[in-house]
Amino acid sequence: MRQVSTWIAWAVTALVAALLALNWTTLTASAPLDLVVAQVQAPLGVVMLGLTAVLVALFLVAYLRNQISALIETRRLLKEIQRVQDLATKADESRIENLHRLIATEFRLLNERLNSSASVDHAANAEQTDRPLSLTDLVTRREPP
Repeated sequence: MRQVSTWIAWAVTALVAALLALNWTTLTASAPLDLVVAQVQAPLGVVMLGLTAVLVALFLVAYLRNQISALIETRRLLKEIQRVQDLATKADESRIENLHRLIATEFRLLNERLNSSASVDHAANAEQTDRPLSLTDLVTRREPP
């Protein structure tokens, strides 16, 4: 769609340029212009062409200003999104680190519990039987059969 509108704009510009070139003598013909406070002799076509050029320039400036402000707003929003993503990433990393510490602590406590239980059970089992202790027996602190 954008390419079609660009081609149409160039076609209209070429048509206007062709009309200007073909009718240049008519456009530069002097005519009386009434300016409310005075009347002057000037080429009406050139005056109208100049006014049209000024209007096109004003619209172009307004369009560029609008585009620039949209780009600035987009850049600001992208920076805000990046800041929020970094904050979320840091929060996730913190949660993962806390979970890692919690798991390490729990495993250490479980290992200590198993070691103390194993030493007590091992001494009792050594007297009763030569059967090794199972992990289930150690965790639930049951006596082996």
